[in-house]
Amino acid sequence: MLKDNYPKLILDKAVSDPIFREALVRENFYWFILIYFPDYITYPFAKFHKEMVFSLQEIKDNLIIAAFRGSGKSTIVSLTYVIWSMIGKHNKRFVVLCSNTSRQAELLMFNIKNTLETHPLLKDDLGPFSEFSEEWNVSSLVFKKYDAKIMAISVNESVRGIRYKNQRPDLIILDDVETLDSVRTEENRDRLNTWFDRDIIPLGDEKTNIIVIGTIMTTGSLIQTLNERIKLKLLAGSSKRYPIVDEKGKILWPDRWKTKQDIENYRKKFGIVDRTWETEYLLNDYVEEDQIVKPEMIKYYDELPFGSAYFLGGYIGVDLAISMKTTASKTAIVAGYAFKIDGKSKLYLLANPVNKRLDSHETIEAIKNLADSMHSGRNTKIFVEDVGYQRSVIETLNNEGYNANPFEVRGQDKESRLEITLHNLVQGLVLFPKKGCEDLIVQLIRFRLEKFKDLGDAYSIVVIKAFDELNKGPSVISVPFKCVKNSSNYLDYGHRHIPKFSIELPS
Repeated sequence: MLKDNYPKLILDKAVSDPIFREALVRENFYWFILIYFPDYITYPFAKFHKEMVFSLQEIKDNLIIAAFRGSGKSTIVSLTYVIWSMIGKHNKRFVVLCSNTSRQAELLMFNIKNTLETHPLLKDDLGPFSEFSEEWNVSSLVFKKYDAKIMAISVNESVRGIRYKNQRPDLIILDDVETLDSVRTEENRDRLNTWFDRDIIPLGDEKTNIIVIGTIMTTGSLIQTLNERIKLKLLAGSSKRYPIVDEKGKILWPDRWKTKQDIENYRKKFGIVDRTWETEYLLNDYVEEDQIVKPEMIKYYDELPFGSAYFLGGYIGVDLAISMKTTASKTAIVAGYAFKIDGKSKLYLLANPVNKRLDSHETIEAIKNLADSMHSGRNTKIFVEDVGYQRSVIETLNNEGYNANPFEVRGQDKESRLEITLHNLVQGLVLFPKKGCEDLIVQLIRFRLEKFKDLGDAYSIVVIKAFDELNKGPSVISVPFKCVKNSSNYLDYGHRHIPKFSIELPS
């Protein structure tokens, strides 16, 4: 009985005893919300809300939260947690709150300021919060009682070296800093990731917590990049993902939407289009209907099948871009191994394809180094687009003992070349490593959206030419002969021991 009534007993005690109430809300973020912000809870908290609140209360490092639009994430993180982080047990002194635009950042600050100025119980228990100074405005709030400050900034705003007195920011919150436009191209994604690495991370110190909340989930986006860093243990912290309906079809907020039909009615009421639904509610990367390569076409392998499959050779495709300008395309080099498995030729692409701005000499050296590192060595067939100056690269490689060949464009554009690869891709004859080809896969899936398509074009070259070669079959000399196996000599080639044969021609 005590267990069932436990929350009610706490609430009754908190209502009647101000000293107990203050001690409770300083220690427990969940009770802070229930006591001071019941009007914000229009539907009962779901399990994921409680998990989010607990993660914030017990935060030790960094926290990445992707949650659907309308989930209440901004209210929980950028309003209630910002306030509690200063007056609760975390005792934060300098909070930086960042959004996509200065207008959005100001709105977040206005909500905090308005709440603190108009909430009588909160002011009586834990205030006063305001003072008559220039530090109580739409972009900066100072709390004299707690010797703390909140500052609002926008993406790409210069914030290096900011301090409050001698204090670096000890809490940094990024709220919806990504939009569909900002994740649309590789250039935009790289710009935001670079801003985060160069401007946001150095703001704090060892005690600083960084929290990132948003909805857009696409490979290369900031949220996805930080998720990957956490998985690879390159960034300390945890990540949470809360779609409106999870992969098993479970509704995450059942007290708000009891059935799938309720969710469909909600979607129709507000006219939520497919693109918005996929990205901001289901947290998926949106792919246009006419996109050439779809995510489900990509097939993966666990390891290269040396020793268990018949090795056919190594292949390299090269898309050259000699310009070193930062606005120019990059040189892309994609490599793979071909194997015969169950009577079918399959191309296993290798991890970590080259995608850099290189001059002519650097390009040739990169191709040579890659070929030399492959099991097929200088027998690796290298294909380079046969246009203008690029022929000199082919000649140089051949002169130095490599097997370089021209890839003739024949009037085909990049999209046409990619479409040629679809048959083998859909058949599962082109396989990708589970790690190390993320940028290539993004370019393939978003081929018509990306400004730079270098990796995608190098992929097309290696796939087209590899299967052209494989489908030709071996060259045969029509002369009668018999093979005599040499009992002691074996050729070690690509982790496959091939017995040497001598050929005795008839006299």
